[in-house]
Amino acid sequence: MARGRRQPIQTAYLTLISDFFKEAGRTHLDDRWRILPAGGATNIPAFVALIGTSLQATVLIDSTPVGVAKLRTLINKGVLSPKRLLLTDTFSDGVKDSDIEDLFSPGDYVKLYNAAFGTKLKVSDLNGSDRIIARITRAPGVPFSEHGRPADVLLRKRDALLPGLSKTTLNRFEQLFTAINSTLA
Repeated sequence: MARGRRQPIQTAYLTLISDFFKEAGRTHLDDRWRILPAGGATNIPAFVALIGTSLQATVLIDSTPVGVAKLRTLINKGVLSPKRLLLTDTFSDGVKDSDIEDLFSPGDYVKLYNAAFGTKLKVSDLNGSDRIIARITRAPGVPFSEHGRPADVLLRKRDALLPGLSKTTLNRFEQLFTAINSTLA
């Protein structure tokens, strides 16, 4: 589903928010879906070769140029349907080269970041309009080395944090789930 060790992070966000939506009666991932981390976009051709083309897979990837290029090759070869390739850019209000974290509003992600690292970062401390992680990394005196910690905080404190997510964040994930579900045969 994206880069290397990041798959558990994406899986956590997708699963937690989908389950939250299901309980709230909102659009969530259809129960027929199984999230299968492929170890990064560069591994998806090998992954498809192992599982075979008869298994209808929808691929969600971070919108990095290298990953997109590899998957476009699968589309050109007819191995993957273009409608089954979903890029996070589509759901992150145009954040270029976005990551799954960019589906969160900046305010929501900063809250997760602060809870994970014990910091007092504010959205106003962030410069630019690129990926939220890149903006946090550039903030003075703010180290960002462990992408999994904000996801872990959401997992451990989901009952307190999920209901407080903004409409922006919730709408982005709901649009993503709608798009994924629309690829079911």
